[in-house]
Amino acid sequence: MRRLPITFCLALFACSTYDAPQDRPPQRGGDGGYRRTAARDFGPMLLDVVPDDTWWRDTYMAAPLNLTTDQFQALDKIASDQREEIERIQRDIPIAARDLRTALDADPTSAADIAIAAQRLRNIRDSLFDRQAQMLSAERMVLTKQQWSKLLDALQQRREQRFDRGDGGYPGGRGRPWP
Repeated sequence: MRRLPITFCLALFACSTYDAPQDRPPQRGGDGGYRRTAARDFGPMLLDVVPDDTWWRDTYMAAPLNLTTDQFQALDKIASDQREEIERIQRDIPIAARDLRTALDADPTSAADIAIAAQRLRNIRDSLFDRQAQMLSAERMVLTKQQWSKLLDALQQRREQRFDRGDGGYPGGRGRPWP
């Protein structure tokens, strides 16, 4: 009977840490920025609407929007204001996940220790989501309704092109994520 809660917790942890594949390739010279990493951590979500942390520098995305110099500078400022805190929070997620695994692997294990470690991981993920939602909101406030619609259209068109290529929309091709 004592093994049932441990088995349940392990199964719950295994289900909650599913690493959903990215739905677009990373930028050159990196993993696509801190927003892509969070989308990978959370799976497909609202924050996955915007391609990465500097989408306005991508000519394919920004050209149809006809961004003004002021808008461009405002988007740069938003990114620079949020970047450090988002990256710090993202560095904390693997540490909290490791602490949860350690609590689960402990012998003897404690339900209270597992719950505390799980709560910490959830709180870190929640704070990352909140921070990214703030960033997305600030970016949306910079754009007009027409620009926002054009951005969403460009994103959808890019996704459809990837699916038309037969790579399943994933960067690894044939429906598989990159290793």
